[in-house]
Amino acid sequence: MLIPGNPAPGLKIETVGHGVFDLEADKGENGTLVIQYRGLHCPICIKQMTEVEAALDDFATLGVEVIMITTDTADRAAEAAEKAGVSRLRVGHSLPLAAAREDWGLNISTAREGSAEPAFFAEPGHFYIATDRTLYYAWQQTTPFGRPAMADIVGGLKFTLGNNYPARGTYTGPL
Repeated sequence: MLIPGNPAPGLKIETVGHGVFDLEADKGENGTLVIQYRGLHCPICIKQMTEVEAALDDFATLGVEVIMITTDTADRAAEAAEKAGVSRLRVGHSLPLAAAREDWGLNISTAREGSAEPAFFAEPGHFYIATDRTLYYAWQQTTPFGRPAMADIVGGLKFTLGNNYPARGTYTGPL
């Protein structure tokens, strides 16, 4: 179970056109935003990729590295990046389904009959990892709808970093 304030899972993943991304080595000055997207079949994901790329300068100003990852294959991830028209955004691919569920706490779905969905894929998730590689926040979803806007994430990180705001949801003691 992912708990804010605890170490985030390791992430070393191939990307489309940007080599290997390693969370340990490729973190930003003020942390890393990891966004899991469903895959090529998801039009909301393609739209989100475009929005994330448009916000990359805002994240860079904050010192936050950004990567979008998927359980899709390299070919499907490359096609998604091309469809979204992104080139600066790091797009990681081939995240093992077991790692998506067991390490990152993501929900796994199966293909709807007659759809272009892969047999299995991970649902969306947004994870901000602090510079000490602990999880600061996680937003996991069971559907493609209702993702946080990039402006909201940028604004939240700006507040967090500017006010030394602590990670919330860290209590694991008895209730």
